[in-house]
Amino acid sequence: MSLKNSKTTTSGMEWNTMLGLLTRLKRDGKFREYLLVATGCYFGLRISDLLNLKWSGVLNVEEFTLMETKTKKKRKITINSFLKEVFQTVSHELERQGKFNIDDYLFANRWGNRMSVQYTNKMLHRIFDQYGIKGCGSSHSLRKTFGKRVWEMDNKSERSLVYLSEIFNHTSIATTKRYIGITDRQIADVYLKL
Repeated sequence: MSLKNSKTTTSGMEWNTMLGLLTRLKRDGKFREYLLVATGCYFGLRISDLLNLKWSGVLNVEEFTLMETKTKKKRKITINSFLKEVFQTVSHELERQGKFNIDDYLFANRWGNRMSVQYTNKMLHRIFDQYGIKGCGSSHSLRKTFGKRVWEMDNKSERSLVYLSEIFNHTSIATTKRYIGITDRQIADVYLKL
């Protein structure tokens, strides 16, 4: 969390670090945190949009469309098989505990309202500290993890930056490069390796 009118920087996790964190969260029975890290890293949504998701919109569907809070643009998201499994695991666990309602937010507080951004960031900060994840301090780390993964999966290509710019609804590819921490030197290295 940053102070008003100040900027902080956070980085995304390496993909294997994130997958290891998911394994440990599931093993330790931290299902809400498991769900949050998984959906944040696989969807790449801003936290305000992530916290608005409801079970009815994501459980047992192939894809969904949402209106982004910040940009007011529609975004279509396809749910991959891993995330479908996460949704099934967590919803079954919540059902077992008598805490599942299809109309609930994925990230509901004890009163059934959506969790606040501040609470979510505190929870993530605690998890990152507890599990030794360095360089990540907030929900923004999840979105950046998604961005880094897309860029790396496509061999750090300019094409992946175009995709990310579109997905993130950034105004330019330069914004996307800064956002995921890509330096001009790294871009030059892509060309040198051809």
